[in-house]
Amino acid sequence: MDKNLNSLATVFHITHWKAGSQWLHRILRDIALDRIVSPQLSEKQFLDSPLVTGAIYPTVYVTREQFESVTLPENYRKFVIIRDLRDTLISAYFSIRYSHAVIDPSLAAWRQRLEASSIEEGLLILMDEWLPSSVRIQESWIRSNEAVIRYEDLLDNDLKTLEDILLRHCEIPLSTERLREIIVHNRFENVAGGRKRGEEDQKAHERKGIAGDWRNYFTPLVAEKFDARHGALLAQAGYEPTDSGV
Repeated sequence: MDKNLNSLATVFHITHWKAGSQWLHRILRDIALDRIVSPQLSEKQFLDSPLVTGAIYPTVYVTREQFESVTLPENYRKFVIIRDLRDTLISAYFSIRYSHAVIDPSLAAWRQRLEASSIEEGLLILMDEWLPSSVRIQESWIRSNEAVIRYEDLLDNDLKTLEDILLRHCEIPLSTERLREIIVHNRFENVAGGRKRGEEDQKAHERKGIAGDWRNYFTPLVAEKFDARHGALLAQAGYEPTDSGV
C-alpha cells in the first residue's frame, strides 16, 4: 500500500452476515482499491494482524467488544450496518442452500441438510445454528447505544446515506459525482443481469434486493420461535414485531 495513506483516516465497515456486506465491499473497492484490506475467514485481517493505518477494512464481522479489543489507529472512522434479522435469516437460507461458495465444512454440511428439508425446517435449523453469530454482533452494537445504519435505509436512499457516511463521516477523498457514479454502477439491477429489485432468482447471490421478504417465507411456527428469541432485539433496533406481519 501507498505510504501516503498515513495521512488518511483508517476506515472500518462493521456489519453482520447478509446485511449488504458484499454490496458495500464492491462500492469500497471501486472507490479506493489500493486502500482495501481484504476480508479473511474468522476476521483474521482485523483480529490477528497489525492494522494498516489509512486502509479501508470492508465487511468486518465483529461485536463491539471484539472491535474494542484491538489496538486501533489514532485516526479512524467506523460505520456499523445492521439488517432486520428476519431478512438476514431468509437471505442466509437461500445463499447457503444455493449460491454461496462452499468455503468451509460447516457450510457444506448445512447445504446438505437444507436440501433434505422443507423451507420451514431449514429456517429453524439456521435459526438455531447459523443466526446466533449475527445476533451477537447486532445486539452488541444496539446495546452500546452507538449510531448504526440500517440496511433498509440504504436501500431506500443509497446516494444520500452513503455520501454522509463515506464522504463526510469517513472523510474519503472523492468527489460527490464520482461516488454517485460508483453507487449507481453497483445497484442491484446493474449487478443482477438487469433484474429489478423484487424480481427473485433464488439461486443467485443477488437474489431479490428488497426488505421485508421474510413475510413470504415465515410460517407461524418460524414466526413464533423467532419472536420468542429475538423479538426484544427487533424492537430495540426499530423493526416492527414479527406477529404483525405473519
